[in-house]
Amino acid sequence: MASLRVAVFAVSCALLAASVSSAPPPAVYKVGDERGWAVPSANGTETYNHWAKRNRFQVGDILNFKYANDSVLLVSHDDYKQCSTETPVSRFTGGDTKFTLDGLGPFYFVSGVPGHCEKGQRMIARVRMPSSLTAGVPAAAPGMPPTVRAGGAPRPAASLPAVPSVAGSGSASTPTPAPSPLPEASGASSRRALSVVSSDVVGLAVVGAVTLFVVV
Repeated sequence: MASLRVAVFAVSCALLAASVSSAPPPAVYKVGDERGWAVPSANGTETYNHWAKRNRFQVGDILNFKYANDSVLLVSHDDYKQCSTETPVSRFTGGDTKFTLDGLGPFYFVSGVPGHCEKGQRMIARVRMPSSLTAGVPAAAPGMPPTVRAGGAPRPAASLPAVPSVAGSGSASTPTPAPSPLPEASGASSRRALSVVSSDVVGLAVVGAVTLFVVV
């Protein structure tokens, strides 16, 4: 009996370990997309901060800087604001830098070449909590105030019935179409799918272990 319980516990632990090992890999973002890490041109090219805001970075994700005859500096907030390159936190000069975002909050990057930061070659990458942890209950829409009867006791206002549209009438209103969903950031869809699979495996492992213990 005891040996069977130990075997069941070992199997459940193995299943849990397998589900953890199947966690989604970090997403890799190529900074600036095809342009890479370079001085923005003067013809309305998207700035690096606009590019960063289009993506949702999470802890463990990787920023891939590709550049030539340039460098990447990780700096403090004050040095970022002043485009100072004298005392960076880290300096990268290899031409193909892969920087791992290892914590929450903003990361400040500037070019190490004199004058490049002032021309727009700098970026703030903000790392946020996973959406599955920050998603809360949506706020309810404000309702109509309750009506008050003669006795002073409030009575909920009755909801108004929908007005049916009349065929052939020019005053009939057409329903407003729902807005199209925004495209997900690169790497987000695959990360969400893998996280769902991992959570399902964990749930099956726990249910199976509990069931076997009850049977034994």
